[in-house]
Order: sequence, then C-alpha cells, then structure tokens
Amino acid sequence: MSENNQACVDKFVEMAKAVACHVTEVSSTADILNYVVDLCEKKAPCELLADEPGTATGPLGPNRCPTRTQRVVAAPQLNDEDFAALKALCDEKGFLCIRDNLRKYAAGIDVGLSEAVLGVAASGTCMCDTTSEDWRLAGMISECAVMIVKKSQIYPDLPSIAGFMREQMGKGPEGTFTSLITGPSRTADIECVGAIGVHGPLEMHLLLVEG
Repeated sequence: MSENNQACVDKFVEMAKAVACHVTEVSSTADILNYVVDLCEKKAPCELLADEPGTATGPLGPNRCPTRTQRVVAAPQLNDEDFAALKALCDEKGFLCIRDNLRKYAAGIDVGLSEAVLGVAASGTCMCDTTSEDWRLAGMISECAVMIVKKSQIYPDLPSIAGFMREQMGKGPEGTFTSLITGPSRTADIECVGAIGVHGPLEMHLLLVEG
C-alpha cells in the first residue's frame, strides 16, 4: 500500500469513528463471516417494525415492538461458496441466512452484510451499488449493517470519486442506484432531537480488507 493510500485509510478510519461507525481490520473471508455471526449472536433480538403475518414473535423490545424468535442474517452480495460457509455458521447458531427476496423480511433483519464500491476518507463515507433491490435492502432494513471496504479503494474526498459516480450513473439503459452512506441512520426531524436508526441501521460496522 502506498504512503498516500495509507494516509487515506487512516483518515477514513478517523472520520468513520467520528460518525459512530465500528471499524475493524480483517485478514480473510473467514474473519468476515465469523464477525457477522458473532455480531448477530451478541445483539438484542431484532424488533419487528411492521406487521409480518406468520412470523413467530418474542417479547417486546425497548420500543415496545415484538421481537423475532429467529435471528436473520442477510448477505445478498456473497458468492455461492462464501454464502454456503456463512449459512453453515448461521445454521449452527439457529439463525436464518438469506440472500434474496429480502422484501419478505422487511419488518426487520438483524444483520445485513454488504460490500462498498469505494470509501471516501474526508467523511468516512462508503459508496455502494444499490441497483439490486436485495443489495439495497440489506443495508437499509437491517438493525446492524456490516460493510466490507477495500483499503485500496479508499479515496481522499468526493471530487476524487466523481469519475466513479459518472460511471455508475451511465451503466445500463435504465440507470442505476448509487448510495453514499456515512455512519448509522440518524435524524433530527422531530423537535431537532437526534435519533439513531429511524430510517435505517442502528449500527454501522466497517470491515477493512486488503485488496
């Protein structure tokens, strides 16, 4: 890794932590999969934020919403081999592991695993291709979003990724969805009081990998 790129990585980590991201360096795919399963096991059960007929529910959560009795991990971007490995780990814990038809679980997913196209050091931002509905939902309706970020794909600031954004916008005849994500969901719409997780994840975990 070049000295310039290492400076970008260091700045990215600093700014991501400043917006309440959990940042961890990992060295292998196995580390990523184990991180996801461990996170799911340690977190409180997902609260169902919408009616989902046929779903077994548990005790009420902190927001007085029923919880799922089975935890759900979503990883729509994994290849067949890695998804099979993650599913095996989830099966051992009794978790449901999915990678398509995420809209069936729109009431709430415990952990969603995604991969960033690139990172922006100046703000700790991740740029993601969210054209696929399942890719989009994995980062929107999960209580804990886990994002894989390649160190080599971290750039200094927004102007330096303008070319990548134009490239994304020009893909396909119908265009694409491209998301810029900075930290967990937060808003201050109601009486200017800050709230976390209203429009998206309660937690954002960034896993830095080589490559």
